This record gives sequence, structure tokens and C-alpha cells, in this order.
Amino acid sequence: MLNRRNFLKIAGAVGAGMFLDLYGSDVVKAIEQAGEKGVKLVWIQGQSDSGCTISLLQGQHPDIYDAIMKLNVDIRFHPTIMAAQGEEAMKALDIEPDVLVVEGSIPDPKFAAMGERPVIDILKELAAKTKIAVVAVGACATYGGIPAAHGNVTNSVGVQYHKSKKGGALGADFKSKAGLPVVNLPGDPAHPDHVLLTLSAVILGVIPELDDKGRPKLFFNDLIHNQCARRGFYDKGLLAASFHETDFSYEKCLYNLGCRGPVTNSDCAFRKWNGGINVCMNGGAPCIGCFNEGFPDDMSPLFQPIEKVPTLLGINAVDAGKVAVAVTAAGIAAHAIRRGITKKPGREEEEK
Repeated sequence: MLNRRNFLKIAGAVGAGMFLDLYGSDVVKAIEQAGEKGVKLVWIQGQSDSGCTISLLQGQHPDIYDAIMKLNVDIRFHPTIMAAQGEEAMKALDIEPDVLVVEGSIPDPKFAAMGERPVIDILKELAAKTKIAVVAVGACATYGGIPAAHGNVTNSVGVQYHKSKKGGALGADFKSKAGLPVVNLPGDPAHPDHVLLTLSAVILGVIPELDDKGRPKLFFNDLIHNQCARRGFYDKGLLAASFHETDFSYEKCLYNLGCRGPVTNSDCAFRKWNGGINVCMNGGAPCIGCFNEGFPDDMSPLFQPIEKVPTLLGINAVDAGKVAVAVTAAGIAAHAIRRGITKKPGREEEEK
């Protein structure tokens, strides 16, 4: 039986599809207690390419139709999938949503509007009425993302953050009627499991424990580097020198090709994409750090080793290299301790 105590433990161990298959009836029962019409969800977009919506729509286990049916969600507004248009569509926003989902960064009022009103005005109005939680989905909505990158001519910010600084469009002190700050689900795009499991949690009244960047610790409590299939080759010093060495045998680490896994928190290397089949590094592409709050500026230039990125963590290139080495060494030590790894006599000779 699903309860609040074991919800997060189970959700962290399985994908969204398996979770909803196993506990869909419990989720629906919990939601039905809130009213016969189900949970009212509003999804709005600021500056966005709809990538997070596409990611969610392409979720396979479950697909979005099954997820909506099992979660008993009444999606009152979503600019991509709703049939209504114009004034009729805008009238759907005249409600008090249980959950407000925001995709895309929030620009200066003169740069983006929904109907005849600036996006930021609609966001503030709906957020003030949201009963359970405001959920920022994707790199742009969480920390500003690409629209808020260097130059930022539209003065874009995230919903409650601008990069790593709390504030954003709603302000540092914002909380929903349930007392929750904005729940951040970064990524470019956000992972469909992260979205579905987080919505399941807040709908059930289970409050995910958030880290200091507003992210559920359930998904963002470890570095991508520590869960990567190529991690063992990093430990052995087997680093690819060019993309000619990044075949699917995973026999080289991509650190020297600019992988940002050592400075980016997410479980995507474990959870994977496309129904649990693949992730960037497995396909021979280094992590670009799209889950990092500093993406894309602090992760640029891409495809260069971390120590060559002068803006990383706000320190110079020399110090960045030292920090990267120290952090990685500490991670290797912790990794070894966790798994009880001890070096056997003669192992050095075998490796040679």
C-alpha cells in the first residue's frame, strides 16, 4: 500500500511508468478525495521552444494519456495541447489552480505575452492563487537557461531564480498557498520521469525534500559523473583524446572532451532517456551540463575540459582545474568506500 512515508523511496527506485502502473489506483483514490473534478492543472509558457512539453509527450512508460488518466488530472490550460483558441482559451485561466507548471523563462513584460497580457503578469496572478505547488520545468523556467544567457536582451529570469541566485520573477520569498517555494525541475529538456513523479508527489500531498536550488533531492542528490557508465575508465585514467575514440563500447571517459558530468547534479545517467535506453554519454557525447543552474554560460565553451572554462564556479582557470581535480578525487574516494573497494596485491601488474 502506498503511503506518504514510502512514496519517495519507491518513486526514486523505479521509473514513472512502473510507479504509476503499480500505484495508479492509490494515486487516483488520493486525488479523488480532493474533489470529483480531479486536480486542476495549468501549464503556461514563457520564452520556450516547447522542448519540455515535447519531452513529456514523448514519454513512453507511461505515455502522457495514461499518466493523465491515472493521475486524474484536469489540464485546464496548456498552449500546445489544448483545443481552445484565442479568448476562449484565455478564459480557462480564470481559476485557482491546484498545480501551476511553468515552462520557459520569464522575460521583461514587453517581450512576451499571452493574449494581450504580459507573461509575467499572468504568472504572478496564477501563482498567488495556486493551492498546492508551482513547478518550474526545464532549464529556462528554473534558472533562466538559454534566453537568460550572456547578453540577455530580454532581461529573462527563471520563475524563482536567476542562475544560482534566488529571486527570479516571483521573488525569493514566494510560497504557494500550501507553503511551498517553487519546485525546480531543470534540464534542457526536463526529464519526463522527473515531471510525472514530482506531479504525482505534490498531488498526493507528499512534499519532496528540496536542495538549496529548489530541486527535489530525490533526482538531484548526486553528480552525473558518479553514475556514468564510463566512470570506471575515468578512475583508470582512460580518457578519450578525440571524438574518434567515443564509440559505443564506452572504453574511454569523455572528461577531456568537455564532459560537465563532474559539476552537474542529476540522475539522468542512471535513469536514462527514451524509455530507459540511452543517455548522452552512452551515445558518445559529453554531458553539456544542461541540468546545472549555470547553464549555458558557466558550461561554455562546450567540448573543452573543465579546467579551460574560466567562468566555472566564478573562479579562474587555474583554480578551476585544481577544484575539479580535488572534487573528483574526493568523489572517487567516496565511491570506493561506498562499494568497499580494496586494491588486491598484484593488481597493478595485471592492469599493465
